[in-house]
Amino acid sequence: MALLIKPLRCPHCQQPIDKPLLKRHGQLKTFLHRKPFPCPHCGQSAVLPELSETLISVGILIAAILAPLFHLWDVSFIDSRLAFATGAMLVIAGVATQKLHKA
Repeated sequence: MALLIKPLRCPHCQQPIDKPLLKRHGQLKTFLHRKPFPCPHCGQSAVLPELSETLISVGILIAAILAPLFHLWDVSFIDSRLAFATGAMLVIAGVATQKLHKA
């Protein structure tokens, strides 16, 4: 799940790369499979690592699914507000660390 909240910048030329641009150049499938792809601007290879996407996915799981379930089931070992805050922090950390790397 490639979640692009903001356009990512090429690590070589610092030009923004987004999904529509990759789709026009026929490189969206390679990008989504986390394989190195040539930058549409400079032609040098870049890759999207999976760590930030994992943080975003886990944060959404915790904040949107587990926290309401903890509140509904009245779980006593963890406060549902704390679970929601943890999930939200993971999503923010994932979005903040989302960037392309040189391949």
